[in-house]
Amino acid sequence: MLCAVGWFIIVDFPAKAKFLNARDRHIAVERIHKDRGDGESDKLTFGVAIVHLRDPKLYLWSIMLLTSTLPGYAYTYFLPIILKEGMGFTTAEAFLLGAPPAVSAAAFTILSSWIADKYEIRGPIISFHQIMTVTGMCITAFAKNQAVRLFGAYWGISFLQFCIPGVLAYQANNIVSHSKRSLAAATCMIGGGIGGILAAVTFKAEERPIYETGVYTCVGFTLFSIGSMVGMTWYFYKQNKRIDAGELVMHGQPGWRYTY
Repeated sequence: MLCAVGWFIIVDFPAKAKFLNARDRHIAVERIHKDRGDGESDKLTFGVAIVHLRDPKLYLWSIMLLTSTLPGYAYTYFLPIILKEGMGFTTAEAFLLGAPPAVSAAAFTILSSWIADKYEIRGPIISFHQIMTVTGMCITAFAKNQAVRLFGAYWGISFLQFCIPGVLAYQANNIVSHSKRSLAAATCMIGGGIGGILAAVTFKAEERPIYETGVYTCVGFTLFSIGSMVGMTWYFYKQNKRIDAGELVMHGQPGWRYTY
């Protein structure tokens, strides 16, 4: 039902937006051209999709989003159980104690987003947040002191929230053309959904309230995600050096550079 309503109320791309006059559409499209070079949409066909899907970066971004959603689902669904059964809080206290980290998470997300935009970097900041997230999760799972375990939960949640928008921005900054952008968004979202599935099957009820399998799964995917980011950063750096030297033109747009 909501999708059907969305068809009529979601604003179209500027080039087709009927609520804009011709001058406003031209200005909007030119700004998009200046920003990312794809103000005009291109048709997505099966052949075009196959070409785009050969790009391994799409799957690495998908795994990065999986790495971000996996602990997110875990904290959302299992933190109350950990607080109640693992730390001895009442049901009401467990739910109330799960709320304050949202405030610090918002602050960290805004701060890191500002830094990422100011210095035009994405990958290293995402990896830092993923490391801090899984560190907090390990503290929550394996520390003995209850106060320290609670601190670990707050620490992990605070750094977690930036990861999802960070990965989506990282991906969007390094893609040109509407057809590839739509496919990249789809593959990335698939990874995010798989992260939710993994959270459900690796955080096993019989391992409550520690959930060792789930924690180790998060650690493994975090290490893979960081390795992928390091590899892509090196690749982007080398490609940008060639672009700056005039040896390479990407996507037919002189001066277009990767964001790492």
